[in-house]
Amino acid sequence: MFKSRGARSLVLGAVGVSVLAVTAGVAVAVADNVRAPYAQAGATVESNGTVRLAKGVEDVKRLGPGDYCVTFSDPDFAPNKVLPSVTSLSRGKVVAYSWGSAGTSCDMTKRQARVWATDTDGNVSDAWFSIVIH
Repeated sequence: MFKSRGARSLVLGAVGVSVLAVTAGVAVAVADNVRAPYAQAGATVESNGTVRLAKGVEDVKRLGPGDYCVTFSDPDFAPNKVLPSVTSLSRGKVVAYSWGSAGTSCDMTKRQARVWATDTDGNVSDAWFSIVIH
């Protein structure tokens, strides 16, 4: 699809999330503000849970230190039908994701993915991150 690594990186890096104020776990609806034709959804999120750029993301909640829940807007979203990737945008931080657990504050049956962030020693720590659904 893209012939150069730079073009692929530019498209993946451009996927993100729009203006979103998140305070104490309260989220505001996010509007798509990125043109990313090869990604189904994606977000760039600040360490406090504020969404910077978005496509196909309904909201992001900061559940606690280094713990975030991303809700996707596609009603047909299914974890077993997508290829997700999550990347730390903070130096010295590591991020990972999982599909939320049924019945919890981040529930995969509700189109949600959970993102965790730690420092390089494994201690829970807030971090900027991006998540992309291919």
